[in-house]
Amino acid sequence: MLLTALSSGLAWGSLKLPLPRGPVPPPADRRPLELPLDGYVTSSECKACHPGPHASWRASYHSTMTQVAMPGAVAGDFDAGALTFLGKTYRVERRGSEFWVGIPPEQGADLQWHQVVQTTGSHSMQVYWFSSGEGRTLDQFPLVFLLQENRWIPRNSAFLRPPSVQQHPPSEKSRWNRTCVLCHTTDPRSRILGEGPADTVVSEIGISCEACHGPGEEHVRVNRDPARRYLRYLEGDGDPTIVNPARLPHDRATQVCGQCHSVFYSKSQRDYERQAVEGFRYRPGDRLEDTRHIVRFAADPADASPLDRQLTEFFPGYMQGRFWSDGMIRVGGREYNSLLENPCYQRGELSCLSCHSLHQPEDDPREPRAWADDLLRVDAQGNQACVACHEDLGEAIEAHTFHASDSAGSACMNCHMPHTSYALQKAIRSHTIDSPQVNTELQTGRPNACNLCHLDRSLAWTAERLQAWYGQEPPALDPDQAQVPAGVRWLLTGDAGVRALTAWSMGWEPAQEAAGRAWLPGYLAETLTDPYDAVRFIGARSLASLPGFADFDYEPLASPDVRGAARLEALRRWRETPQPPPPGFPHDEDGDFTPDHTRLLGLRDQRPVDLVE
Repeated sequence: MLLTALSSGLAWGSLKLPLPRGPVPPPADRRPLELPLDGYVTSSECKACHPGPHASWRASYHSTMTQVAMPGAVAGDFDAGALTFLGKTYRVERRGSEFWVGIPPEQGADLQWHQVVQTTGSHSMQVYWFSSGEGRTLDQFPLVFLLQENRWIPRNSAFLRPPSVQQHPPSEKSRWNRTCVLCHTTDPRSRILGEGPADTVVSEIGISCEACHGPGEEHVRVNRDPARRYLRYLEGDGDPTIVNPARLPHDRATQVCGQCHSVFYSKSQRDYERQAVEGFRYRPGDRLEDTRHIVRFAADPADASPLDRQLTEFFPGYMQGRFWSDGMIRVGGREYNSLLENPCYQRGELSCLSCHSLHQPEDDPREPRAWADDLLRVDAQGNQACVACHEDLGEAIEAHTFHASDSAGSACMNCHMPHTSYALQKAIRSHTIDSPQVNTELQTGRPNACNLCHLDRSLAWTAERLQAWYGQEPPALDPDQAQVPAGVRWLLTGDAGVRALTAWSMGWEPAQEAAGRAWLPGYLAETLTDPYDAVRFIGARSLASLPGFADFDYEPLASPDVRGAARLEALRRWRETPQPPPPGFPHDEDGDFTPDHTRLLGLRDQRPVDLVE
């Protein structure tokens, strides 16, 4: 039976004030309808009794996951006017309280104008949606707005996609209704089947209270009695009319997050068709696997479930776009898949709530924006979350890490949750707790934790220390693995995903401190002409973080000739202060590259990489 894939969308959002009163919102008949059903009442009903948690939620990225396109919600520069990319000129305009986009037609000269009715994102980038004219089906504007750079770029340039796709982007019609709505709203019902128009309905735009706590109608009804509310508060054992994930068993609590933060698909064509019309039956507190299949990619196909084997057969490249070859998740936003592989989850009580708090406590001294960035609990910063269980290691951290206790090398997450996932033009921490091994790269291609800091050291150097400190048997290495610094080798020979992770690490302060900064510009210069747009953006950011390059003029989307000239200029600046390179670097003391540099570039893994965030 053909299985139709349904993968979750990455959580994007923003810290925005509540939408201002006054401007008339885009016509409701041009966008998904907000219609609370099946016991949902929306977050407005929660505010009266829970003003603190409600305000905390409003300060989180979840609340602005999706917004009606109105002033206060739209982050993009709609005064920019004409925007030309890939030979096409688009226009963006603000007309009073409305936002409009002009899209060039396939043929002819007149722009096709559309009013933006909805936004997605605002943490790293924001996406804009307009009505297709077919029911409530939405189309995506081909450009997105990057918050960090404060600029517009083509949609596919924002993601790690092959150059062929960047030049010829696929259609995004109905993407919102078929896929994004599943995780970017509360209680979504796509109400779409086949190729017909959608009549999509949600209980609430954005990720609201009831997405995590379940339908609140009964809770609101019974708690209109103040005596009952006070009694439940005094008893302190929770309220059975609403779900509090913190009171659930650790697996069910984690599944509340996993309903979106996972790679999943329908169990059958029949399930897919029903879900496309009615939405998912899952409610917080339920068993997640009852409503969908959670993908568990196995290195050996014989160990894969029948559904996963069928998925691999029907959708070639599906697994490679989401997983490393050993089954570890490769893209951000899918942390539930990662946690499933953790012994601390399988045999212990580890859950998302062990480290994250979805509401900022009143005694949290951080600014709301700092808390909202990763939703880390106050007591989960640094090593606190880990040593709460591993007390013996916390009491003698240097004896375990062989690094100074106050250094990045003694931070548990840097070694056991390294930045080996990718999303939103940056590296993301893996949520599968693992130990550093040189064999990791040899078996999967995934960078190891040690060399993500010690970019200037070879795998042989790492293997020697792991043997001396932890008794790991050194693996057989080829000459390049044994001699060339891992960061250099990854950047020159790795696939596009590895190059992106390496380029990000070269801008990461702990790695710069461990590996030194002087050599980095000469190698980051190679990212400026990388065939992948996302790698160029990441490399340019890391280069700008280095001394002497804060003002470096570079346009990642310029023509190849202009990008090539920028690479030469970066190399010229680097060579102004030459330093003798340590052993293994393919350049000399004048900053000139040796033949090994060209040879390594010739070994680059050119296989297409398309990471599905």
